[in-house]
Amino acid sequence: MGTNPVPVHPRFPLSATVMVREAGTGATVLVKLKNISLSGCYLETPRAIAPHTRIRVVLQTCDIHADLWAVVQRCDATGLGVKFTSGATVEDWKRLESLIKELQDGSQASAASASC
Repeated sequence: MGTNPVPVHPRFPLSATVMVREAGTGATVLVKLKNISLSGCYLETPRAIAPHTRIRVVLQTCDIHADLWAVVQRCDATGLGVKFTSGATVEDWKRLESLIKELQDGSQASAASASC
């Protein structure tokens, strides 16, 4: 009985301020985004949010605005690891995919130039 490996999406460092809103309470807080992938992100915050809590992550940079639903996977002393579940709209999810593609293309270009 083998198990299929879970696909792992590469994480990319990305520093930005994002808004997090707890679905159950509506509490909103600004937190620091430290890294992101297509499957989730790490948010640096002193605010503890219990694992399995559903949250909204609103990512806004000069290039992108994406409103994403996520679930807290883990909470540690410096922040939260969250797993994205969907975009608030299909367009929000497409914006996240576009951002990850840009980060991936930039990462590959940096690796190629570093190896020359």
